Amino acid sequence: MKLADIFKTATMARVLDLLLENPTLDYLQSDLRHRLNVDKATVRTVVARLQRLGLVAVDVNPAGVHLNAIMFNGETDQSKALLSFYRRIARA
Repeated sequence: MKLADIFKTATMARVLDLLLENPTLDYLQSDLRHRLNVDKATVRTVVARLQRLGLVAVDVNPAGVHLNAIMFNGETDQSKALLSFYRRIARA
């Protein structure tokens, strides 16, 4: 994986920045929309791409309601490396 895959757009970087800042918190799509001031389709596209990269997990509501929890996926090798990198540059 290349950094260009992760930081393809400014919105992807902003979503990741928020998730990495608080890697144990869950967000709703509406939370991300409001915090980042972007539209619903943009959030959906960014989250889907980050999910395919293994950096984001989406916990789908079993009731079928569109209140899916979006969170940083700290389980993959690439997400662990990214979180470590983020923490190191945050201290600099």
